[in-house]
Amino acid sequence: MADKSVIVISDDETDTESESPGADCKDSSVLLLEENSDFGSVSDENRSDEMVDAEFGLSITYSRKAEVMPHARYDCTSHVFCQSENQTSRPVGTNSDFCEQCYCYICDKLASECQSWITPSFCHCNAHKRSPFWKSWRDQALIGALIVFKFDLLEIDADLRHAESLLMKFDADLTVEHDKFMMGTLSSLAAIYSCSCCCHNQYQTMVNCKRCSSKHEAILIYNYSNVYQLVLEFLEKANGEKPKTFAVVLLGAAQRILLHKQPLGHHMPNTTVVPEAVPLLLQRIIEILQRLLVVSDFPSSFSKKLIDFYNSLLLPPYCRCFLYCLNVYLWEDSLLVSVLKGQNITGERVVKGKKEVLFESIHVVLARTEKLREQNKYRELARYLKVVRTNNRAELQRLKDQIPFFMCKHGDFTSAGHHLFYSHDVCCCTACRLTSREFTMYLKILRTGQVPVGNEPFYSGVWETPTGHVPVKKSDVIKVGLRILNRNAQLYMNPDSWADLIQVSCSDSKLAQDGSFICVAWKEPEETFQQSIRETAGLVLKELETKQIIILPKQFYSSYFPDEAMLMLVTQALVQRLIHAHMCTVLNIAMAFRRNMWALKYLFKSLSVRHDVLHAFLDCLIKDLNEKNNTLLIRTLPQSDAEHIGHFIFFLISYEHAVLRPVAHRIVDFLLEHWNDFQNCPWQRNLATLLQNQDATCWNTSNSFLQLKNKLRIV
Repeated sequence: MADKSVIVISDDETDTESESPGADCKDSSVLLLEENSDFGSVSDENRSDEMVDAEFGLSITYSRKAEVMPHARYDCTSHVFCQSENQTSRPVGTNSDFCEQCYCYICDKLASECQSWITPSFCHCNAHKRSPFWKSWRDQALIGALIVFKFDLLEIDADLRHAESLLMKFDADLTVEHDKFMMGTLSSLAAIYSCSCCCHNQYQTMVNCKRCSSKHEAILIYNYSNVYQLVLEFLEKANGEKPKTFAVVLLGAAQRILLHKQPLGHHMPNTTVVPEAVPLLLQRIIEILQRLLVVSDFPSSFSKKLIDFYNSLLLPPYCRCFLYCLNVYLWEDSLLVSVLKGQNITGERVVKGKKEVLFESIHVVLARTEKLREQNKYRELARYLKVVRTNNRAELQRLKDQIPFFMCKHGDFTSAGHHLFYSHDVCCCTACRLTSREFTMYLKILRTGQVPVGNEPFYSGVWETPTGHVPVKKSDVIKVGLRILNRNAQLYMNPDSWADLIQVSCSDSKLAQDGSFICVAWKEPEETFQQSIRETAGLVLKELETKQIIILPKQFYSSYFPDEAMLMLVTQALVQRLIHAHMCTVLNIAMAFRRNMWALKYLFKSLSVRHDVLHAFLDCLIKDLNEKNNTLLIRTLPQSDAEHIGHFIFFLISYEHAVLRPVAHRIVDFLLEHWNDFQNCPWQRNLATLLQNQDATCWNTSNSFLQLKNKLRIV
């Protein structure tokens, strides 16, 4: 029998064929059953013949009892279960009976191992899944200490279980230290405040002095320092955990320290007490939690439960300032979303007749700024910083000053230039606070249309072009630079800032590999054009001083000398700066003209109306060349820079101007005096070539000039 298949033959004579292998037994006259290995091992006495369907003649010729699988008590087929809603005083009916495979619904273990199976006031034997009361009991048992956070059972994962274990260990350690704190330490008032009684005089010793006996009686002194240190160490250790674990641990620690009270008694000076220590700990916990809620990718439901748990804590009077401090705008909040999308430009909304303002703690603002920068959402970040309000105006102002840079990272250079001069509610514009490095960076960005890679503009040597950017005209860049110098007194007095603006006027729209400007030699305009620009530039700069705006006439946009006109405008602004006050150094400014020596001539001619200013400029130039710390002429330079130095020296010693003749002699004497220091310098060959091409009739025939020329011949 064991080697044969079982064939069930129906007595239905209707010839129906099943179209599929899985057809019902009623549609088939013959059904092949799988072989059962236990079939042949069953004795004849264990077999049974039972008529199931007399009409069709179907009978069961073999059966055996099914194996009982593990199951909840209310699903047991061996013992009847009586349902009740919340009966915990005693077992209902036969609910206390159980089979070997019955499991406790609350403890999730065998009923025989349940300690509260028939215990009065618990009676787990009555528990079942159809009762909200028993279901909440089961959730409490399975969730454990995390039940206070009102997490669902499906939300409990390995991170939260780890947080629970950390809190349980922290509870044990904290209880020990807190008990020691509450017990106090025996001491006396004399240990706190020195006794000045005369009985302690070295010449007089009195026993049982009545005047100071109360100061020497035993008292309890309470010191919270050990508890405070334990909490700090626990927070430091938990800082290395995952964000989800860390957040739950922080709230659990906050819940426990808020229950601490300062006992009535004394404490040592310069020691920690509860009303001082708890606010410090709570402030640190809140700051960390605020950042975690912003930068961590918590589910919205999880974040809301953390916030609700904190709001449910009972704060003592000395911690009332932290009330609702964890009410952080989640990323899904409608107000924040509308601000980031540009739909709300005020950061305000009206909810049920009440005005709501986007106000966040400075730690939240910093965290949100960090998150948006990591996501390269610079446009959204600029929109957010424009409208957000916080409790630290100085730090917020520092962030607002970076808005133009964030706009540049997004590729909106025109708006970035305009925002440099936008005045906020409590302070002046960003341009007034720019440093020299920031001024140079913005000039490079606006002129080239490229931005530094990364979020640290001063530490990145690689520049990239933002997608979808619109280039800024050179004239607009010059206008922005002049307006910044006019607004920023520190930059206005800084010679390096003027040198940078001159380089922008002489540069191409591309940067060199080292991040410097690439100089372009513009054609020298006619004298009449220069004079016209000189007069017009004076009017433009005067309007800049009075109205803080620059409106350029059409001649600056002419098709003949547009770049030259912008360079002369900057040079004319430099003339006004030199007339305003002397500069401490001018060599960098003179070298900034590079291959446009005609513009340096234009500068000298414009300064010639004030001989005192021109002499001061030239004296400062000679001083810079004689400066021992100046290595401009002796250091190794690229070929292009060496050519610029050669052209610059040649211009100074060959320019036909009465004022420059004494300067030329002093420069030649300086070169001859330090000639040994300049051996094999690249600029010497360039200077020798220029002197050889110079017309002899125009060359000074003094001994110093001839001596210099002879030395250059052998270079």
